[in-house]
Amino acid sequence: MRMKKYAAALLTATTVIGSLAACGKDKPAKNDPTPAPATPAANTPAPDGPTAPVATPFPDRDLKGQAFIIGDHWSPETPAAPANTTQEEQQAYREANFKKYNFRMQSKGVSSWDDMTNTCVDTIVAGTPAADMFELDYRFVAKPMSQGLFYDLATLKELDFSEEKFLPAVTNLMKKGNAIYGMRTQVSEPRGGVIFNKALFKAAGLSPDLPYDMQKKGEWTWNNFKDLCAKLTRDTNNDGVTDVYATVSQGGETLQCLVASTGEDFFAKDANGDLINNCRSQKVVDAMNFAQELYNLGYECPQPADSNWDYFFNLFQTGKAAMTFGQEYMLQPVGQPYGQEGMPGEDIGFVLPPKPDGQAQYYSYVCDNITIIPSCFDAAKASDIAFAYNVYTAPVPGQDDPDAWLDQYKNHFNDKRAVEETLPYFNDGKSTQFLVSTLIAGLNVGDLVWQYPFAGKKPSDVVDTIWDNWQAQIDAANGKQ
Repeated sequence: MRMKKYAAALLTATTVIGSLAACGKDKPAKNDPTPAPATPAANTPAPDGPTAPVATPFPDRDLKGQAFIIGDHWSPETPAAPANTTQEEQQAYREANFKKYNFRMQSKGVSSWDDMTNTCVDTIVAGTPAADMFELDYRFVAKPMSQGLFYDLATLKELDFSEEKFLPAVTNLMKKGNAIYGMRTQVSEPRGGVIFNKALFKAAGLSPDLPYDMQKKGEWTWNNFKDLCAKLTRDTNNDGVTDVYATVSQGGETLQCLVASTGEDFFAKDANGDLINNCRSQKVVDAMNFAQELYNLGYECPQPADSNWDYFFNLFQTGKAAMTFGQEYMLQPVGQPYGQEGMPGEDIGFVLPPKPDGQAQYYSYVCDNITIIPSCFDAAKASDIAFAYNVYTAPVPGQDDPDAWLDQYKNHFNDKRAVEETLPYFNDGKSTQFLVSTLIAGLNVGDLVWQYPFAGKKPSDVVDTIWDNWQAQIDAANGKQ
């Protein structure tokens, strides 16, 4: 696992206390579908705390007391106190580096989730950015990036993207030619997979751990998944009406997970960093056809008439279906999708999407927050920011437990196998790809995925109806219009 060496240092959010003046608005996040990092950083000095570990050597530099802000949409005005020894050690290490290099740095909420894109764009365009850096939800990246508002990080010698602390999926996503416009120094949050109800597996005469066993043996494949769906879809009272379905999912998650399982996405990048419409790729078409096949076979619970988009949460939770394609955060807190009551945690499991038959590797997708430096800064200021951030995100000496990042997820499951067997795939450096649609301003993937199950049409025909519109938006993102 490429990121393992640094995991303990990087799983915490980039937050540290300091007497810093806030820039911009300071509103709490609301209706945020992307949770803040699960384990906040430790930033208030702890009484009788540990001695600071020996600092990683950096070039001598006096940052002259500058106080840098990493702007986000979730960090509180006053950072939380250290919650454990790991956080205390990180606090002490950062404090030692603050003193040595004469600076401060903290994460701070500068906007609500709803207003973050406008806050980022408007303040950078005005030349008075609300923060020295922004940590942006992946959905907020396309608009400011398309306007040239991100600094080219590849020009900053203070940042070495060959270091293991930089997440390659984000570096590659944000690379355009030789330029790099965004970065991430934390492990990825687990995203797309299959959430399953063990009790309904038992009721169908199946082992409640069957998905884990199949995943472990390399047998968690599309055909085996389809066979499993046939057994889980049941008419329990013999009245000719299905009472329990194999799956119930929001169409976007079903398609995104199955497309990702092929190792591809609806969009791609070529060798020059230009965006490509990948919806006619055979792998993508095969994934959409497979999703439609599952629906047509009666394994997917149809959306009830006049229901809201999130109908599937309640239907899965109340035992109407044995599985749902979804993201790991839907299990917060233990076993309760979106925090709702009703589903005991020990009855819930989580595995990756099944893979196409004949494919060796399992794949899923990630979509993380991305850190940028505003392009309005001059070279000297950008250099100072980059130096400070490199020091601030340096791994804490001695915190090298390769599985430390998994600790924050143990409270989401009463099921060790999800944490020990499934979640590691999301940070092994080979099993995930970042959603490329992140980079296309104005493009709505829902134009395609919300048409699932495609009302009797072939998925490829539906792609044809939106192709020209999407291609125009891709051309614009590539600067060809």
